[in-house]
Amino acid sequence: PLAPSTGLTVTHSNVGVIQNEGFEADFGIDLVRSENFSWNSRVNFYADNPVVTEQDEDQIFYAGSLAEGGGLFRGSNVAQKGKSLGSIVGTAIQRDDNGNFLVNAAGNYQVAEQDADGFAPIIGDAVADYTMNFINTLRYKSLSLNFQINHTAGGDMLSSTVATLLGRGLIVETADRLGTYILPGVKADGSVNNTQINNSTYYFSNLLFGPTETRIYDASVIRLQEVSLTYALPTKFLEKTPFGQLTFTVQGFNLWYDAYNMPDGANFDPNVQGVGVGNGQGFDFINGPSARRYGFTVKASF
Repeated sequence: PLAPSTGLTVTHSNVGVIQNEGFEADFGIDLVRSENFSWNSRVNFYADNPVVTEQDEDQIFYAGSLAEGGGLFRGSNVAQKGKSLGSIVGTAIQRDDNGNFLVNAAGNYQVAEQDADGFAPIIGDAVADYTMNFINTLRYKSLSLNFQINHTAGGDMLSSTVATLLGRGLIVETADRLGTYILPGVKADGSVNNTQINNSTYYFSNLLFGPTETRIYDASVIRLQEVSLTYALPTKFLEKTPFGQLTFTVQGFNLWYDAYNMPDGANFDPNVQGVGVGNGQGFDFINGPSARRYGFTVKASF
């Protein structure tokens, strides 16, 4: 970032070095293969670990609200030497020397703006543990059925949508209006926290307007990525036509998903890019969800 008085607001420069180590494997097998019926299955697996090994500054915010100067749902991707390139920073829950959460006299989490080294605290890592695709093709005579299931495991997301639904009491997880809560942690004197807070204080003051860390969720998701059904018109029906081949395909994309570590009532799909096109990852600033799409294709050869 540059001061606007310079005439520009940002400049681009090579400021560091990234090292990425990963593993990819692809395995395919014909489960059934006969004259009229076949079934082929493939599994593709990928995992990587991009780490910043050198850079000119201690921390560089390169995407998110901190990179843009702040905001209610404060959080950004950060480049920091020795850390994952997908690291997410924001305000954290204050901890004591033993790593216990610190709770103030009102029973709410205390907020930490910096870590022990004076940096913005790293509160998550958007890089997934692995991504796996299960791809199947079944053929019976002139019919072909294809479907792909995707599993993305791990990867953190700062979700403002989920935080807002919880903080405003709009989903089933907040239905116990009369319940009281005791946040896990210790008081300033080191004793175990026993201060009760009500439903509104827990969800509104801590999960919505408390430390950014409370709005970090595991973005693991299983998705029915694609289904298609193709019918190839038999050659005998094309003998008196100009076509050498004629096929009809109906397709559906993003037909079902289960983000199984998100609150069920939110029905939230982590397949969003909250900071737009670029290197940013792991953010949802109340963005619109991804679309379910359908298509129909006719393919002809002459």
